[in-house]
Amino acid sequence: MNYFDAATWTGRWPFAFLDAHRPHSLHAQLARHGIRRALVSPLDAVFAPAPGPANRELLRGTRNSPALLPVPVINPMLADWRSELAILGKDSRVRAVRLLPAYHNYRMNHRVLADLAAELVRYRLRVIVQIRLIDERHEYHGLNIKPVRSAELEVFLKRDPQLPVLASGLLRSEIFPLLAKHPQLLADLAFAEWHETVRHLTAKVSVRQLAFASHTPFLITAAARAKLDPSGLPPGKLTAIASGNLQRWLDI
Repeated sequence: MNYFDAATWTGRWPFAFLDAHRPHSLHAQLARHGIRRALVSPLDAVFAPAPGPANRELLRGTRNSPALLPVPVINPMLADWRSELAILGKDSRVRAVRLLPAYHNYRMNHRVLADLAAELVRYRLRVIVQIRLIDERHEYHGLNIKPVRSAELEVFLKRDPQLPVLASGLLRSEIFPLLAKHPQLLADLAFAEWHETVRHLTAKVSVRQLAFASHTPFLITAAARAKLDPSGLPPGKLTAIASGNLQRWLDI
């Protein structure tokens, strides 16, 4: 089975001894676990004053790694976000951008998000909203970072129903109500944990709304694979979650 990973990262995380992957090492790590393609974003954009340099390095570093599709970070609170988006929109490999509201200090119901959504539609780009990077109970003690609230995400989804949105890092308890009310929303499985996770989720939400994600290097790559391996779902549904839904969402 082909696996297409919706959430992986290069760069360094300053608060834990995680693997600081560069594109070649990330590709090797994923390949060891049978993951052939992945969306990748730069960790160096999380705490930087502006994400531009990290985005540029991501684009350069993945140019010779076709299995890694770059997903740059946009910070709409910065005055130059439009020019940053224009630069990214010129690279045909970029099919989506990632938002980090919790780390860039804004809410998904902020008025600038309406302008951003309009520009994303114009560039035919999708958007990944990062709900959380780590379990907030394990956040570094000096940081007061809370995940994106479901109510804020819903405001964004209702305001721009034509914009393809992937919510990355939702908990199981957040997935159920959001996906039921917003059939256009795609959610990755990175933080969805339960006994027989995939069977549990698909009993209540559409298979078409779920996407495989390892969240490497934050989470253990093999654990993400294990969620699907023993699920017992029909092959067609497994394929949809493993790769098909993300491909359809990206229109590739």
